[in-house]
Amino acid sequence: MRSVVISVVLVSSLLGGLLAGAVGAQGMRQPAAATTQPPFPLDDPAAIAEGARRFSATCTGYCHGKEGRVSRAPALRGKTYDPGFVYARIAQGWPPMPAFQTLLPPEEIWKLVAYVMSLSTAKDQ
Repeated sequence: MRSVVISVVLVSSLLGGLLAGAVGAQGMRQPAAATTQPPFPLDDPAAIAEGARRFSATCTGYCHGKEGRVSRAPALRGKTYDPGFVYARIAQGWPPMPAFQTLLPPEEIWKLVAYVMSLSTAKDQ
């Protein structure tokens, strides 16, 4: 009986550690201090337009629907997000979404954030 209890405790500890590591590895960490502030206002129309172009080229099709509508990934329209959370999610990814921090410089990721933030007021008909 004692070995069963010890086995259950060891398995629970192992699974807990793996789950904690998985959450950390999946992009829930805060962005680095150098990237926590956007280099431009997130409501800047030029940044939003550039973010929309990048979103259309990078994020639509397989994952997010056109203009942030529902597809394989959740809809982004009509929802309010914290900009730091959106930045971290794009930069660090979240399975099955890939991490873009090795593909895009921080300024480009912030343009995507600006676009996603602009979708908070978009309404589907």
